[in-house]
Amino acid sequence: MILEQYPAIYSNLRLIIDILLAIGIPIIIYKIIIKFIKKFGEYDSISITSLDLLTRIIRYLTGILIVLGILNILGIDIHSLIVSVGLVSLAVTLAAKDTLSNVISGAIIIIEKRFVIGDMIEIDGLKGQVQKIGFKSVELLYKKKHMVIPNVLFTTKPFINHTRNGYYAIYFNVNMLNRYNFDEKIAQLEKILDDSTLILKEPKYILLIKNITTAGVEVTVKAYIEDPTMDSKVVAELIKKIKREMVLEDMY
Repeated sequence: MILEQYPAIYSNLRLIIDILLAIGIPIIIYKIIIKFIKKFGEYDSISITSLDLLTRIIRYLTGILIVLGILNILGIDIHSLIVSVGLVSLAVTLAAKDTLSNVISGAIIIIEKRFVIGDMIEIDGLKGQVQKIGFKSVELLYKKKHMVIPNVLFTTKPFINHTRNGYYAIYFNVNMLNRYNFDEKIAQLEKILDDSTLILKEPKYILLIKNITTAGVEVTVKAYIEDPTMDSKVVAELIKKIKREMVLEDMY
């Protein structure tokens, strides 16, 4: 009697073991990948938001892999099931096309590290500091103006990362009228910028001749700061100091 039941017991035991392996192996691989991503994130300074998004994507993929593995063990034709489910879900997929595009674009942003939390970026004429990288969108903040940009725009349109190198450039113009001694005024301007604690010493500021007119020379000052949200305040303070110490009539 026992010998007759042995094949059935063995078959059921083998089925249970296969199911456990179908669940356990993907979970083990998932944990290894997550551990590697967290270590890599600490080493490569990936933001917490980006790590969370990437972790959730891998978790969902692992869950799908486990379900497909169990169905295959139970003898369910996965290919037929996928076709059946695919036909039913085609309309849903088309309806959620924009959402899917944004999720995929979000993953690309994280993997390629096109920007991270705190970067100052500009796209489609909108500029702001990155506050959050979500599943569907990126949230920007600039001068109390909150903006939500769909992720897909960052994979289909060009954008500027103003703080890619760890600093932010500011610009303002200084007019040197003909009645001024140009070299003397330039020397005064350089001293003010050299002594300023508002801008970075490295990279050093740059003075560019923007335009020469019958009235004088227009000089563009390009300097660098660490915090992009302080750009307007730094420019205002520098302009006040230059106007006060150099006695210039026209500045902007």
